[in-house]
Amino acid sequence: MTDANRRRRTRVNFRTQVDIQATGARIMDVESRDLSHKGLSVVGDLPLQLGQVCTLAVHLAGEGEDTPVLRMEGRVVRVDRQGAAIDFVSMDAETYRHLRRLVLLNAPDPDQAELEFATPAFEILE
Repeated sequence: MTDANRRRRTRVNFRTQVDIQATGARIMDVESRDLSHKGLSVVGDLPLQLGQVCTLAVHLAGEGEDTPVLRMEGRVVRVDRQGAAIDFVSMDAETYRHLRRLVLLNAPDPDQAELEFATPAFEILE
């Protein structure tokens, strides 16, 4: 079964800068490849380990202090020389709303993506 067939969440192309903080690693300005309701993938040969818990800062469009940054907790679920996949573990409610909007606006089938948000994939902190 291919990775695409195992995925249960809509993935959207989403290129932006991501900062990753993990035990023994602080990786700044990594490029994201795609994003879903459940996680994101990043590009590059990164010093991450499978199962490693991390904190993510996903920078949205623009530059400067007013640029929105989505902050969330994650766990590394795939790592190879081309990049890594990180599942979201928790995030606050405002970050979740931003994530939902990003996926729905960029999804090839927004109705299907909307259905996926009915079942949370991680803890949403109030």
